[in-house]
Amino acid sequence: MSRSVSVVRGARVVILGAGFAGASLLRHLPSYLRRSGETLLIDREEEYTFVPLIHEVAVGRVHPDSVRSPIAPLCRGACEFLRTEVTSVDLEQRTLETPEGRIGYEYLILNPGSVAAPPPPEMRGFFQTFWSVDDALTLRGSLARSWDAATSPKGAQPGALTVAVVGGGATGVELAAEIAALFDYLRKRSHRAPSAEPRVVLLEATDRLMDWLDPYFDRVARRTLSELGVEVRLSAPVTEASAEGILAGGEWLRAPTRVWTAGIEAPPLVRNLPGEHDVMGRSFVDEHLALPDHPEVYVLGDAGVYTDPRLGPLAPTASVAVQQGPWVARDLKRRLRGAKSRRGRPPFRFFDRGYVVSLGPESAVADAVGLRVRGAPAQALYRSIFLYYMKSRRDRILTGADWAMERTLGRVGFGAPGDAKQQG
Repeated sequence: MSRSVSVVRGARVVILGAGFAGASLLRHLPSYLRRSGETLLIDREEEYTFVPLIHEVAVGRVHPDSVRSPIAPLCRGACEFLRTEVTSVDLEQRTLETPEGRIGYEYLILNPGSVAAPPPPEMRGFFQTFWSVDDALTLRGSLARSWDAATSPKGAQPGALTVAVVGGGATGVELAAEIAALFDYLRKRSHRAPSAEPRVVLLEATDRLMDWLDPYFDRVARRTLSELGVEVRLSAPVTEASAEGILAGGEWLRAPTRVWTAGIEAPPLVRNLPGEHDVMGRSFVDEHLALPDHPEVYVLGDAGVYTDPRLGPLAPTASVAVQQGPWVARDLKRRLRGAKSRRGRPPFRFFDRGYVVSLGPESAVADAVGLRVRGAPAQALYRSIFLYYMKSRRDRILTGADWAMERTLGRVGFGAPGDAKQQG
């Protein structure tokens, strides 16, 4: 490490980000990297959010506290934890710039996650984004207020319960299905029929939902969404937006609630790294998940693009991240023991376990290791997978309890007995 800069602290291994890849890496660290001063975890937050379930937070099926867990316990017996913001990386000096000063490293694992891709600048003020618990709670508040207004004695204007979800990826599909199921739930439990007809419209610019997955997902999703009452409009890019609605595919849609779920992108820290990037700003990495010109810097999860010899560039999914973390822990062990050859340091290989997408509380669609499943069995698989991916027993118990008690306690934030629980 260069002595030409002032370094206030550091570690042999510095991990930036406590997401799927970072947490799974910590669980597999060799014993000598668990000693004091060897490994440092940095994150800008005190809590980690289990993002795959925030669409269920938005409709009150899962409590926000169930998908938020403290980061510090991840380091127990494994590393030190520093909560701070990393503003830049100096690859030549092997330092990170933070408000607390420069932090040095010998090996750096960049796992800062991703951020929601915003709407075009001219439309940015007319949409809610959807990539955090705060986003989910903002949407939940909007839906609750719209329903309360539509079922009040004064009533509401036509179209007051229309929700436009822009983006037909997995997030948009799951959210549209949950909102449609929420409206059905509220209609059955409301003492007064809403004065406006509930309506959920899912808009996708291409000709297929979730176009990076097998067409099977598109077929099942469209059929299930139709059964839930969701209107799916394909080849309908949004070209204009206002406080009243949007113009999509040349047709005006009045929609007081407008949610933008059209993709994610790498954070500025990653986009500013030297080297090649994809359209999302993710850094391309080599066969060892490292920057080609800086083998001491690994880029994992949503921040990096690994090109699999069989599958091509891998999508930014949890399934990829949770395999990268343990692999990097093993690769660090090999490197610290002096391995240099391809035989001593085999390349990363991704095992495609498939994918599963929720389609409301009672249904899902999955392709698990070549086995295609849909409906209630797929929903059971979906829940079991995400309970497994959660970081602690506490998170699994809370989320499982939320699912189990939904039918008896009602939904959080929608006038049910469960509202006595903290609202987040």
